[in-house]
Amino acid sequence: MKGFIFEELNGGASCRTYLLVSPRTREALIVDPVLELVPTYMQRLAKDQVRLALVVDTHTHADHLSGGRELARMTGAVHAGAPEGAVHRLLSDGEVLAVGDLRLTVWASPGHTADGLVLVMEDRVFTGDTLLIGATGRTDLPSGDAESEYHSLQRLLSLPGDMLVFPSHDYGGRTFSTLGHERLTNPRLRLEHDAFIRLMTTPRSEKPARLAEALAYNTRPRDAHDTPAEQFPML
Repeated sequence: MKGFIFEELNGGASCRTYLLVSPRTREALIVDPVLELVPTYMQRLAKDQVRLALVVDTHTHADHLSGGRELARMTGAVHAGAPEGAVHRLLSDGEVLAVGDLRLTVWASPGHTADGLVLVMEDRVFTGDTLLIGATGRTDLPSGDAESEYHSLQRLLSLPGDMLVFPSHDYGGRTFSTLGHERLTNPRLRLEHDAFIRLMTTPRSEKPARLAEALAYNTRPRDAHDTPAEQFPML
């Protein structure tokens, strides 16, 4: 679909948050918000006078605190995605999210975490931490699984090569890639199955600095009274 507002909200920081706005209804979707930046997101929504309808976390984040719950509390939006028990609703493989004129198809994408998701549009895919630019999400953190990630990546590679890739992290200042470019240049995607599994299961000593804090915050159960203003439509 053409003509919609699309913006990365974190100014090129390593954590990436995406805003999409339907041009017809002025309803908005935010993907993978960061808690500390929620005031900035609220200012951005107010600037264009758009209504936040949906917030999606593509997986249980282990390196930062999600802003999804706080955005939902402040705006009445539905918080969806991951993790189970912390969001208003889980998303299943094949569901289609409707935000005004926008349509995003949910793909289950386990590997980096068991609850990983990607969001597929006509010309782009939000790959969470499944596929990064020049890399893939690590699988040695809680609920990670290299075999699952290999198959999730093969599914992504079935999409057209000109699909734009927008990951939830990038550590080199890059803003996007394409699936075709990743097929040719991403060293992990060029590995055969057994070599990929060996690489991704090799122990890594370094852990995210906020691992324990992030997991505790992001997985805490949603309050029973914390309900959105309205249920969000799934096609």
